[in-house]
Amino acid sequence: MVHLGILLVVAQTAAPDVTGTWKLDATRSRIATEVGWPGLIGAGAPDRLHITQAANGTLVVESEINESHARIYIPGRRSATPVAQTSTITMTSRWEGRALASEGTLVPPSGDPSVVKERLVLGDDGRTLEVEISTSGPGGTKASTLTYHRTDAVDPCEKWPTPCKPPGS
Repeated sequence: MVHLGILLVVAQTAAPDVTGTWKLDATRSRIATEVGWPGLIGAGAPDRLHITQAANGTLVVESEINESHARIYIPGRRSATPVAQTSTITMTSRWEGRALASEGTLVPPSGDPSVVKERLVLGDDGRTLEVEISTSGPGGTKASTLTYHRTDAVDPCEKWPTPCKPPGS
């Protein structure tokens, strides 16, 4: 008697690599001035992003604003990030092919929460990142689509929106 074993291999799609520095392409973006990227900028869009990605797909997204403006996305889990000094955004994220889809709630000091949906989509060329952000709350639904290009150049911190200070000052 012969037994045939069947090996079933389930392929897990690896998260695309979005690590790096990204520069805003304002001409290709649709930026609603009242909709920013909660936790990175109050309104509009950060001019430059710095993204660090762990092997497990977790992302840390930072802008060049020096006041600890950063967001963390943990695929398959819920994460909470302070926004400004008195707000919090709580998101659940998951990888969907080349996109990181996140949904959650922004609770401002007023206590009137907004539903936030975000998608970070890496282009097929690996050099374009499209970020879709929508918020729905007491003021209605607002949305922005931000287009970024991967860059290898970073301006000195003296040219950032909140410049660094020379040593000793």
